[in-house]
Amino acid sequence: MGKKDHLQITRRDFLDGMALAGGGLALSPLRALAGSQDGAHASQVYPPSLMGLRGNHPGSFEVAHALAREGQRPDEFELLDEAYDLVVVGAGISGLTAAYLFRKQHGPDAKILILDNHDDFGGHAKRNEFSAQGHMLLGAGGSLNLEQAAMGEAELSLLKEIGVNFTELRESVEPGYLIHDPMSRHGIYLNRAIYGEDRSVLADWNLLWAGIGDFDTAIRSLNLSKADEQGLIALVSGENDFLEDIPPDDRERFARETSYATFLRGRVGLSDQGIKITEPWVKALHCAGAEAVSVQEVFRAGAPGLNTLMPMTEAEGDEEPVDPDAYRYPIFPDGNASVARLLVRQLIPEVVGGDLGQNVVTSQFDYSQLDRETSRIRLRLNSTAVNARNLDNEQVEIAYVAKGEAKAVRAKHCILAGYGGIVPHLCPELPEAQKQHLAYGVKAPFICTNVLLRNAEAVRKAGVSGYQCPGSFYSLFASAPPVNVGDFRVPSGASDPMVVWMLHVPTPKVTNGMSARDAYRLGRHNLLSMTFEEIEAETLNQLAGMFGSAGFDASRDVEAITVNRWAHGYAYEYMDLHDPDWPEGEAPHELGRKPIGRIAIANSDAEAYAYVQAAMKAARRAVGEVLAQ
Repeated sequence: MGKKDHLQITRRDFLDGMALAGGGLALSPLRALAGSQDGAHASQVYPPSLMGLRGNHPGSFEVAHALAREGQRPDEFELLDEAYDLVVVGAGISGLTAAYLFRKQHGPDAKILILDNHDDFGGHAKRNEFSAQGHMLLGAGGSLNLEQAAMGEAELSLLKEIGVNFTELRESVEPGYLIHDPMSRHGIYLNRAIYGEDRSVLADWNLLWAGIGDFDTAIRSLNLSKADEQGLIALVSGENDFLEDIPPDDRERFARETSYATFLRGRVGLSDQGIKITEPWVKALHCAGAEAVSVQEVFRAGAPGLNTLMPMTEAEGDEEPVDPDAYRYPIFPDGNASVARLLVRQLIPEVVGGDLGQNVVTSQFDYSQLDRETSRIRLRLNSTAVNARNLDNEQVEIAYVAKGEAKAVRAKHCILAGYGGIVPHLCPELPEAQKQHLAYGVKAPFICTNVLLRNAEAVRKAGVSGYQCPGSFYSLFASAPPVNVGDFRVPSGASDPMVVWMLHVPTPKVTNGMSARDAYRLGRHNLLSMTFEEIEAETLNQLAGMFGSAGFDASRDVEAITVNRWAHGYAYEYMDLHDPDWPEGEAPHELGRKPIGRIAIANSDAEAYAYVQAAMKAARRAVGEVLAQ
């Protein structure tokens, strides 16, 4: 399909859909090509345990930036004496799935090379591993939970096949975890800079925003201005018809064509402070604020006001309660990093000594086994692809840069499973129109920070797992996934260590004449311009504001910080206010993903949908395309 169908949103849709989608300046291109990509440290330490700047870490992006921004690539490459049936560029979930499905369909003798520019595999499914007081603690570095209810049968079957036990995972999550169960009790943190003082208000906020429960008292407890207080109460109650001048038949069009911020400011009468209250989940799902998202779209993110456009009917009120499993999605303790690890374990069993029965969460992978000369499946990290071309003799040549050295390999087929926007630069032979289609989508930038606390007593005192943080540097705050699966146990004593997870969206406010894609580009620049020290300062400042009154002391309580910086973050999803409604088969991602000779294109960008199932679906399609040749 092209742009997503305009959905008629009901109260049931809201309940069923309430779940999360989930360093220094860039070096010069010349220095990048001269060898800034130093992966030596990856052989000396365990990549998941690295701290500081992760995600798009220094050394992972400079070669690609030199290619995309300056058109620079080495003039000569050393052609290695390696021949493959398939080379996959990108070791995220899509690339790993492509390798797995290709071997499954081609046969066990398939020779496959997987290249990735990072020092770890998994892409956004990044594992952050910590050790404190004899405990292993984990954080999710990007991709979080498994949207089981939204998956097709093919993706569900594949995940089960590689070892995902959905029932066990769902039952292993501690009750009341915000990311797993958005309907749970949690806090809204109001910061001193915007709201006059640092304070948190605890309630079942997402249910209250839907008009379920005593929302009147909860909203008054926020101590907002009288106008904002009255506006939010009226918005949630549905008693005011803010669209009385719009005929019923035109209201859906209004909801598609009007930004939520415009609606709240112009018709509800909220101030900027009041509008910010509604934004944390919007930012989490769209990586942009209320001015960038339509009224229709924000209701999918749980923002208040559903009753204004769709008052609950008597029939809806009599419906049977929604099955909790419809919106309580399974989650691993390290997010979807465990999905990537399950795929790697299937492809290269030697990383776990051949024992595929052990708990993937607690097993430590032997990274020295990833790229062995004697293995039929090889995963080569710290290797940035810079060229992929079809040869006349039914082969593909893939060139890459590793540790400053330019190398090339040849294969019968190639699947490009990295960032879709780099494909035009990797494949100069592409038709110009296809290059434009591939360049259309802009990945949404974000930061996932994990903080290891030596003693989490101050954070645990409130008894909730997370907070919405309107107007703060981090929009969402939660404990790392409290999932006790197999022999993995999350410390839960009052003074035990703890990992907390924080989400920052660097996208600036979308103003008149600016598209969301423009804003994402500016956000990417902002993100890459921030140093670790600046992010660290913002992190500690927010933690102090949130928990200082409960006794939090950063100098005493914070042991480590891992910043997962994703300048090229989640796949671009078409938005009501910024994209045409393309006919089926004619959207940019559909036209851009067409194969080029023996080269196919995967990744969630090729589905315009930033979820695990989209990455896997794209891999399945790409494998089918190369095997059909």
